[in-house]
Amino acid sequence: MSDIRLEKAHNFDFATARTKAKEWLAEANERFGLDVQYQEGETADTATISKAGVNAKAVLDAQKVVFEAELAFLAKPLKTPITNGIQQGLDKYFA
Repeated sequence: MSDIRLEKAHNFDFATARTKAKEWLAEANERFGLDVQYQEGETADTATISKAGVNAKAVLDAQKVVFEAELAFLAKPLKTPITNGIQQGLDKYFA
C-alpha cells in the first residue's frame, strides 16, 4: 500500500496532457533534484520518480494522472508537505 496516493482528472487530449506532465516533472526535478524516468505508452505514460527516502510512480492516461509514493521511515514525518507539494503541482498543471 502506498503512503501517498493522489489522483487528478484532466480535460486535455492525451498529447497535451503528456506535455503538461513533462512540464510538471521538469519543474519538480528542478526544484527538488529528483531522478525521473519517463516512459511513453500508447494509452498511458509512466514516470518513475525517486529521491532519497521517496520512491514514486505517476501514471498518466487520457482522463487522469495518478501519483503513488512509498516513503522511507525517515521521510514519513514529511508526508504532509510532500503531499501538499504534489497536489499543488497537479493542480497547477492539470486544472
